[in-house]
Amino acid sequence: MTRGPLNGRRRSLMAGSIGAVKRGVTCSSCGQQRVKMPTSWSMYDCGFYCQPCWEAFACSLCGHKDPKGNDFKGSWNCRACRHKRQVKEKNVPSHDVLQRLIIEESAELIGSTQSCSDALKVGKSDEAVKLLSQLATDHDEGESDEEESWADADVVGELPALLGKPGGGVAKPTKQKPDTSRPRHIVLVLDASGSMRQQDVEADAETRRELGSQCASLTRLEAAELCAAKFAREHAKARPQDFFSAVAFHETASAVSKKLLASDFAETFALGDRACNGTFYLQGLQEAADVLAEYADLPGELVMLSDGRPADTKAALNFFQDTFLRGRHAGVHVHGIGFGTTVESFAPLQQLACLSGGTFALSGSTVRGLCQAFSSVSSTITSSQSSNWIVAEESEAKPQKQKPQLRVVDFELPEQGIFGKKHVIRYRAARTHFSFDGTEFQQKKFAAGPVVRRQLPYMRGGMRLVYSFQDDCVSKDGTWMVAKSSRYLDAALNSRVAVEAHAKSSALASYFASVFNARLQNSGAATAKHATLFFVPCYLYEVENAVPDVPTCFAAERYLPGVFLKYNSNNGYVADAQLPHNDLVQAFLHFSFEESGGRFIVSDLQGVARQNEVLLTDPQVLSITREYGPGDLGTAGYLRCLQSHRCGSACKRLGLHPINAAKLRQVGRSQTDVASCSSWQHILSDSSFPDWDRVSEQAAAEYVLGEGNPPSTPMSASSWVHVLDS
Repeated sequence: MTRGPLNGRRRSLMAGSIGAVKRGVTCSSCGQQRVKMPTSWSMYDCGFYCQPCWEAFACSLCGHKDPKGNDFKGSWNCRACRHKRQVKEKNVPSHDVLQRLIIEESAELIGSTQSCSDALKVGKSDEAVKLLSQLATDHDEGESDEEESWADADVVGELPALLGKPGGGVAKPTKQKPDTSRPRHIVLVLDASGSMRQQDVEADAETRRELGSQCASLTRLEAAELCAAKFAREHAKARPQDFFSAVAFHETASAVSKKLLASDFAETFALGDRACNGTFYLQGLQEAADVLAEYADLPGELVMLSDGRPADTKAALNFFQDTFLRGRHAGVHVHGIGFGTTVESFAPLQQLACLSGGTFALSGSTVRGLCQAFSSVSSTITSSQSSNWIVAEESEAKPQKQKPQLRVVDFELPEQGIFGKKHVIRYRAARTHFSFDGTEFQQKKFAAGPVVRRQLPYMRGGMRLVYSFQDDCVSKDGTWMVAKSSRYLDAALNSRVAVEAHAKSSALASYFASVFNARLQNSGAATAKHATLFFVPCYLYEVENAVPDVPTCFAAERYLPGVFLKYNSNNGYVADAQLPHNDLVQAFLHFSFEESGGRFIVSDLQGVARQNEVLLTDPQVLSITREYGPGDLGTAGYLRCLQSHRCGSACKRLGLHPINAAKLRQVGRSQTDVASCSSWQHILSDSSFPDWDRVSEQAAAEYVLGEGNPPSTPMSASSWVHVLDS
């Protein structure tokens, strides 16, 4: 039977609530040919099993039966027992255990610090708003009528009386205009292995109405086809000029469609009945690279979907590094979608997405969840395309100062906690922990002890490389840690001051999180259940004796497992509202600003969401004095973060003041330099940029944020360092 696109006129779904296969399949257990009977596929022996045999499956360890076909067949162990066995054999704690240990350690360290758990201190909110008003220059006060009308339209809620403006109410909705910037080429790389034939994807009522079918579930391949077409259709509304291609892969790969406008792709895309064999990322990446090279005049983005761990993780990672990190397609973002619920299976895909600067989303096993995962990727692509290419085109015309030199490294697979005799570095290092009590920092120093680190990193961020790390003094329970050191070779960015700024950001964030949690608990909403925010405790390490390939100072913390979620950034990015506990995390950014009297904003909030907790790591503190490292964008960061913030129910519950967009714009333009004596500025003055003159903070910040041209005058160290985290 010919398969057609699920969204077009030619639709063919498996009949019935369970569904029947369309061609004969020999059952690997009973050996009979099954033509009109549902089958399930086992990724562990690459075999198909008829419904009676599969439903007869019982785990050899616990006796658990799985009639839905989510696990194994015959004498294989069920997923839960298999994970327990691996944990026992490798001494690997479960994700839940690791996360609980982080929560306990964070709570213990916060409890040792005297912190204010009362409501917001009287006057702190007013101080924060007054501070923003005072930072505005005389020139900024005289804005044109046109600009004032724009600013008033962006006001959130009612304006504070201190700003001298009447309450303006809620902003009027405006129709979003399509983005008409340079077209891009989006290549979908879709897993078509045998496991994609499993019919276990729940179809909601809306999907059934759209398909004209009462089928309660779809195969994974059919769900991928349906959601990919929806993704292209929605993308066409925002960027109709973009092109789409699609690649399907298993043991081999082939291009399903090439360079179609998003709207045309949505109407014609079909995967057919091609699911078979195992999962091999290398084949899909190679075919996608060829498709990108065929249309080299178009900047590209990859969206890779898979439902499990590939059989060629090492080969795929090596090709990815040679091609997408430093080869012909360097700079192409790879966005990953994990089609399933087991986080452990998608560690390789999450690694590829993070290394390339893309996003990763876990969809679950429903059509709605898969569509939401595609939607989150789409919002990331559409929000970044215009500004990125404005900067690229300008940079071709105007020469830029050379950035500090990057470390040249290879990455290893994300296999945590492996510390044998090979590929590790053993040395001694002293540890320091910082805490904050609302007024000043305290530090607790520990004597030098033995530590071990993997030679190669497995991940990187905007500023740091991430290595597997072990310090038995911190992780006595056999868990592991991660060490983070600068991606750059410049001495200033590897100095103790730079690492200390990072560690202090975590300490300050932990303090405000404890106050935030207490404030929310006492907010009067007794019936509502709120998640608790925790920050992973961060330590500063200093190497006792010089060790090759190891910086003298670095930061380390417990390994945080799970799917990382990016809630916001230090330059105004705000994540999609569909993220779990998103309203709460966004309110914390606003809370830190008001509770500190405008001295700090805790931004760049990212981490792992649990049912009742959010575990956050790597925060970036923004301050007027710009003393919290190269990611501290000062007043320009204030402008971006607070202007993009939209108060939700958590802000209202806490009584936080709405933000005046007009005043925040004035703060962003301010040339006020209050950071000349900060420790961070001082260390940079002794760095490798001594000949650069000062440039306005506004020009540097706008360039970093992708909305301005490279400054016409050479950048000072204090300004250029912000570019490093862009």
